[in-house]
Amino acid sequence: MTPPAPSPLSYRPDVDGLRAVAVLAVLLHHAWPARFAGGFIGVDIFFVISGYLISGIVLGQLAHGRFSFRDFYVRRIRRIFPALALVLAAVLVFGAWWLTPADYAALGRHVAAGALFVANLAYWREAGYFDAASAAKPLLHLWSLAIEEQFYLLWPLALWALWRGARGAGAARTGWCIVGLGLLSWGFNLWLVRTDMAAAYFHPFGRFWELMVGAWLAARQVARPARAATGWRQHALAATGVALLVLAFVQIHPERRFPGGWAVLPSLGTALLIAAGPHAFVNRWLLAWRPMVAIGLVSYPLYLWHWPLLVGARLRYGDDAGSAVLTAALLLSGLLAVLTWRWVERPIRRGGEGGRWRTPVTTALLGGMAALAAAGLWVQQQRGFEERFPPVVRAMTAQGGSAVVTRGWRYHDCILDFRVPPSDYKPFCIEERRPLLFIWGDSHASSLYPGFKALQDSGAWRFGIAERAGAVCPPILGADPRPGCRALNDDNLRAIRAARPDIVLLYAWWHHARYQLDGLEATVQALRAARVPRIVLLGPTPDWQQPLPQVLLDAWKRGPFSQPPPLRLPLGQDGPVRAVTEQLRQRAAAMGIDFIDGLAVFCDAQGCLTRVGDAAKEPLSYDYGHLSLEAVQVFVARIAPQVFGPSGQPRQ
Repeated sequence: MTPPAPSPLSYRPDVDGLRAVAVLAVLLHHAWPARFAGGFIGVDIFFVISGYLISGIVLGQLAHGRFSFRDFYVRRIRRIFPALALVLAAVLVFGAWWLTPADYAALGRHVAAGALFVANLAYWREAGYFDAASAAKPLLHLWSLAIEEQFYLLWPLALWALWRGARGAGAARTGWCIVGLGLLSWGFNLWLVRTDMAAAYFHPFGRFWELMVGAWLAARQVARPARAATGWRQHALAATGVALLVLAFVQIHPERRFPGGWAVLPSLGTALLIAAGPHAFVNRWLLAWRPMVAIGLVSYPLYLWHWPLLVGARLRYGDDAGSAVLTAALLLSGLLAVLTWRWVERPIRRGGEGGRWRTPVTTALLGGMAALAAAGLWVQQQRGFEERFPPVVRAMTAQGGSAVVTRGWRYHDCILDFRVPPSDYKPFCIEERRPLLFIWGDSHASSLYPGFKALQDSGAWRFGIAERAGAVCPPILGADPRPGCRALNDDNLRAIRAARPDIVLLYAWWHHARYQLDGLEATVQALRAARVPRIVLLGPTPDWQQPLPQVLLDAWKRGPFSQPPPLRLPLGQDGPVRAVTEQLRQRAAAMGIDFIDGLAVFCDAQGCLTRVGDAAKEPLSYDYGHLSLEAVQVFVARIAPQVFGPSGQPRQ
């Protein structure tokens, strides 16, 4: 007997099971990104499912002549707003205690963006290597919800117009129009992937095609409900869908040019599993398995809760947030998701289904979301309520953001971001003055420039400055920890040969997880072959487990409140920093080049300086380790005799 054809309007437990696959993939990726590198494509699975379900509802109602824009948006409000409002309110309350004023002000802006469903646009504006790390953005995950809501805002009107324009052809012609719109969106995304990766990720019109994949499937089923896959075809579709998803999870990782062409794998795989129908073997026995369906039912609040809890765990424990802590955070998010679904989502949805409670419930939800947006903007306008703290605490924790971290750098001129060719280095990055100091390394090397520039301007030393750096790109030939690094270093060596500097200073975040130091000796040999008279290897400076302002705030909270934050603190897990320092010292001695111990400038047996003195106006770093402007000027002044060596000519 042929099973009944599935309808986009009928409940399918296997689709909830597919939601479970999506949310579990995202959770695992966010908790352990190195082990589950491709898990972030769970968001793309969600996009296809959402496009399928929403379009199925709209097209099905259009086919029966009973579609109402008002009913559609009321249902969306009751579905989306309750859990989101709860999470936004909770994050805003707890952030007041946990976050620095700068981070809390940013959180206020993000709460407003989340409540207004423009989080993707807000994070697109902030995107960049030197912007605040995702660990300090508890609402970063709302970018995908914003894209879905923007789609929900525009898509019903588009479907209504397409249906009216079909003139009796109904869902069939509408489906072909959806294909055309989807191809336009996909083509736009392919262009963005090659021109602006942040825009490719966050731009709504560049992501709508993934929802349109599901929309086309819904249109096809509405147009031909009797032509559902049966027999061996349904099993073949499901098996192919599983294979594409597995391939996507294995092959896709954050370094890919994503979404673009790579996003076709999870999108098509998801569509094939849905098209296979509820009676395919995989769908019936795995996706419709009761535990999977149960996870799928709470997938929305689970997605909302998991990221703020993971961010909180990492803010609290830093590098000590091991598997036990992260697992506990995920389990707590699961518990909160179940409670939210049981006591918030279901009662509010039922209370607004009809009758006299429908309008009051919807109005209250709209008013509550507007109030949250206003509260977030107020927190931002009040600069995170920095008056909560005494002046010295405020000075150490009030500022933040990439503009502060990179202050005084020659960002985009002499330090290049990801996928930027070496031709973008500006000519003024290499001065003609002599003796010439050439600074070569990653962003930490670039952070030295303001210190050497201040030393040069002071007249205490006569020298010229050359600087060439690359984000996440150590000064090691052949190293390629991220796309484009090898090309930058090859060109930097060419520039060194042409400039013939008197000193080359090699500096980087040497203990970065992606850095391989095996090519250091070969790099030094290449510099000697270029006839560089003096090569200096600079060891790491203090590296904090969390942004130093957050560390200082946490230390001050431990009391006494009448005292300023400690002048010195232990680094915590400083083993890697000290280990790489000793390794570099030994390798420098073996190569016969000079080594400078960066830790020795700021650290002693009592710990490392958190600022350069009691009268300092800035912390040592505004993030985990790039020296602040005040700190780098002190640092460079102290290491200058070692950098320039016996042949240096300080002005008397």
